[in-house]
Amino acid sequence: MPDTPSSDRSRAAAVPDLSGRILGDYRLLRRLGSGGMGQVYLAEQLSLKREVALKLIRFDVADADTALKRFQREAETVARLKHPNIVQIYQVGEVDGLRFMVLEYVEGRNLRHYLERRGPPDLAICLSIMRQVALALQKAHEEGIIHRDIKPENILLTRKVEVKVTDFGLSRLCAAAQPALHLTQSGMTLGTPLYMSPEQVQGKPVDHRSDIYSFGITCYHLLTGEPPFQGRTAFDVALKHVHEEPPPLSALRPDLPPELVAMVHKMMAKQPEQRYQSVREILRDLNRLRERLTPSGNPDVPSAFPAAEPHLSISGPGSSVQTVPPPSVISAAPDPRLNEGYQQQVNAAAGIRFVWIKAVFAVLLGIVLGSILAIVVATGPSSEPGNENPLTNGQVAAPNGEFHYPTPLIPRRERELLAILQSRGSKPEEVVAATLELVGLYVHQRRLDQAEQRLDFLEREFAERAPWSKGDKLSAKMEKTFSLARSIPHLSRLARAAITAFRPFPDAAQRSHEQFLKALELAASPPKNPKFDRYDRGLQTLQPLLLRYPSLGELCHEALDRNALAFGVSTLTPPVLEQLRQPLRLIRKD
Repeated sequence: MPDTPSSDRSRAAAVPDLSGRILGDYRLLRRLGSGGMGQVYLAEQLSLKREVALKLIRFDVADADTALKRFQREAETVARLKHPNIVQIYQVGEVDGLRFMVLEYVEGRNLRHYLERRGPPDLAICLSIMRQVALALQKAHEEGIIHRDIKPENILLTRKVEVKVTDFGLSRLCAAAQPALHLTQSGMTLGTPLYMSPEQVQGKPVDHRSDIYSFGITCYHLLTGEPPFQGRTAFDVALKHVHEEPPPLSALRPDLPPELVAMVHKMMAKQPEQRYQSVREILRDLNRLRERLTPSGNPDVPSAFPAAEPHLSISGPGSSVQTVPPPSVISAAPDPRLNEGYQQQVNAAAGIRFVWIKAVFAVLLGIVLGSILAIVVATGPSSEPGNENPLTNGQVAAPNGEFHYPTPLIPRRERELLAILQSRGSKPEEVVAATLELVGLYVHQRRLDQAEQRLDFLEREFAERAPWSKGDKLSAKMEKTFSLARSIPHLSRLARAAITAFRPFPDAAQRSHEQFLKALELAASPPKNPKFDRYDRGLQTLQPLLLRYPSLGELCHEALDRNALAFGVSTLTPPVLEQLRQPLRLIRKD
C-alpha cells in the first residue's frame, strides 16, 4: 500500500547527501543542489570517464506509477531534442529503488544566480542570451514540446555566456505528480509563480504561447535585474499576472532600444492571441534589431560587444569574435509587424529627431545673426566626449569606445555585499570575501577604478587591524586574523592583475601578464624541493586562497582567458599561468 503524500514529503525531506555513492555506472561526486524534481549531483560516468549531472527523482513522484510512465515517455521525447542550447538527456534509470535521470553537465551557473551577483549585463549579452533561449524554444515547439516552466533558474550559462535551457517537458510531470500549489502560503520561496502565464495561473489549457509569456517575463528580469511582479505570497503574484500590467520597461531602462522594449511587452501580453504567435516571429524581430546594432549587417558578428570582451560569444559555440565599434545611432523606422506600443516608441524617437533638427536650425540662425551666438553655445548640447547624447538611447560613450549606462542599476547582490562591509558586526573573513566578490561585480560592470578603491580600503583595513610586533603573544583569534592579514597582499595582487586585463590600454594583456607572474613570484614560499621553481611555489600558496574565495578565482580565470585571446594563443606560458587559468576542482579520493 503506498504511503500518504505527507509521509512521502517527510521522507523526501530526509534524503541524506549521497555524495561518494555509486549508482550503477555513476559515481556521485558532490551535490549541486535541489529542485522541483529532487536532488542534483555532479557525477562521473565510470564507463566513459565523463562528468554528468544526475538528478534523483523525488520520492513522492517516484511512487506514482502513472507519473513514472509519463516521466519515461516524456524523457524519451525530450532526449530526441538535440540542440546546442538544450541540455541533453542521456539516460533514465533505477538502482536500489532510486530513480534518476542523467543529463549533460553544464559548468557554470544559472541565470538567476548570474543576475543576483552581477545585475543586468550589457545589451549585447542580453540579446545573445535572449536569442539562444529563443532558439532552444523554437526547436522544442517544432517538436511539439512545451516547456511550461521557463524561468532564470532553468537557463544555464557557461563562462563564455553560452546558454543551455534545461528541464524541457518535465514541469508537466511535476504538476501531475505533486500536490496542488498552495498559493496563499506566506513566506514561501517564489519560483515558478514569478514567471507563470495568466492561463497557467487560472488552470486553463496552455500551448506554446504560455512559454512565450514566461520567456517575456524572464527577459524583463534579465534587462532590469528584477521580475515585474512580486508579492508576499505566491497568490499575490499570481493575481498580478492575471490583472495587472507590468511596470513599463522603458521607465526602468530608458537606454534600451524602443524596438526591444516593444518586443518584451508584446511577449508579456495577458491574452495569448495578443502575444507573438510563435518563437520564429520573436527571432525575426530579434535578428532585425541585432542587424541594426551591427554595421556589417551580419547578425552573427558580435559588434555590439565592447572591443574588450574577447571571452564572450554572441552566437554560442564556434562563432568568431571580431572587434567592431558599437553603433552611435539606432534607426527607429516604423515596423507595422510590431504592436501599438512599438509605434508609440517610434513616434517618440521621431520626436527626438525633430527636436534636434530645430536645435541645428537655431545654431545656424545664431551664426547668421551673431548676437545670439553666445547664448546658443552656452545653452546648446555639449559635444564633450562622454556626455550623454539622446541619440545613443541614454548611453554614455567612454574614451575607449565602450558604452555604459549613465545611472547603472544596483544589483541586489551589490546591496547585500555593501551591507556586510558597512556592518560593524561583520567578521574579518566575511569582509574579505564580500570585498573580493564586490570587486568582481565592479569589474563586470567596468567600474574598474571602484574595484581598485575597494582593494585599497581592504589593505588599509587589515594594516590597521595588525598593530602587533613579532614578539607579541597572540591569542588564537588574533593569530587567525594575523594569518588572514598576511594573505591580503597576495589576494590584492591577483585581483589587480585581473583588473588590468579589463583596462582599455593597448598593452593591457601584457601588463596583466606581468602582474600575474609578479603575484606568483611574491607568493612563493622558501624552496624545499628543487623541482619546483618560484612560480610553482607561488601557485601552491595561492591555490588554497582561490578555493577559499571562488569569486576571485573566477575573475582570474576570465582575465587570463582575455589575455590568451589578446595574445592570439590557446595556451599561456609559462605553464603555471595555464594552470592558474583552469577552474579549480575539488580533489576527491577514489
